[in-house]
Amino acid sequence: MLKKTVTSLLWLISLPLYIYTLFTYLLAYTLVIDHWFVGFMMMSLPVVMLLCAITAVTWLFIRPSRMILPIIVLLIGYPFIRRTFGFHSAKEADKSLSVLDYNVYGFQHSAYYEHFEDNEIKEKVKNEISYCVDTQADIKCFQEFSSFREDATFNTFDAMIVDNPYYVINSIYGTGRVFSLAIFSKYPIIHEEKSLFGQTPGKDNGNGYLLADIALKNDTIRVINLQLQSMGIRVKKVVDEVKGSSFGQARDETRAILWSLKMGFIKHSKEIELIERRIDESPYPVIVCGDFNETPYGNAYGHIRDRLKNSFEEAGNGFGFTLNRSPRFVRIDNQFCSESIEVLDFQTHNHIKSSDHYPVFGTYKIH
Repeated sequence: MLKKTVTSLLWLISLPLYIYTLFTYLLAYTLVIDHWFVGFMMMSLPVVMLLCAITAVTWLFIRPSRMILPIIVLLIGYPFIRRTFGFHSAKEADKSLSVLDYNVYGFQHSAYYEHFEDNEIKEKVKNEISYCVDTQADIKCFQEFSSFREDATFNTFDAMIVDNPYYVINSIYGTGRVFSLAIFSKYPIIHEEKSLFGQTPGKDNGNGYLLADIALKNDTIRVINLQLQSMGIRVKKVVDEVKGSSFGQARDETRAILWSLKMGFIKHSKEIELIERRIDESPYPVIVCGDFNETPYGNAYGHIRDRLKNSFEEAGNGFGFTLNRSPRFVRIDNQFCSESIEVLDFQTHNHIKSSDHYPVFGTYKIH
């Protein structure tokens, strides 16, 4: 009798879970509803898929015939598993194109401070700058890039153009003092565009995009470097408040996070429309990279993935987490490319820990 009651209760709980998961798949596959609440549903995909897997294992021991349904649900969602975990071997090619993409966190804004006295952080920043300058890449895309020409230690702009002399910068200060998106290239840039996302020029905000049409030796490609609106998620702060038994403050902080997520989803929807148009209008193969400030299950990611293939999904390994702070276990920095471009290798350089993001490095072959 007890077993029958438990089985019935589990079935009543499982069915709504499977229906919700399938409906979320439908929204993510078709993108038919463009509403901020859909963003929350898509964010829940890893959790509900994990719950489906747990119920499948549970049914194996209680009533094996019923595990068929959650297995079917999981199989339908296989593309989302690809967005989560990769296992690939690097390919080699005689001619390849390498792209470094990195949110450098303003090199911890060190270039702006005349009295920068924390030697430990200063050393980390120097190592980060050395990595950015010394890493050999045909194209380097940065978000929150900073440079200060009056300080030789932090004059990153002049150091960068030694090996990558062609550039586009959406700087609000010029090249003397920089805080912006940046693209540096070994090859000539024949056309460029730059735009802030709903920001007023002169404000210290790097959200926007850069576009560079780059003439390679035998081909031309379009590179788009973007940074979408930050969601402002402060998970660590909530955890600290709970640990300190400040439950009221933790509740208020949680509400603030949910509000930031809602506004972020609304803004991302408008921002990504601009990027879609630049992709659709391009006469050349396209590479899109940058800080999406959104997980691989989000609306922005889905819209770009409808047009381009994701480099991590094609050639990445492991989970590819790119955030070097709480909640850590997310991949928000991405590279996408056109079907005519082959992804040979894709790596997350998680040994570089100076920024709050890890750099990602893609290797491509242009067909």
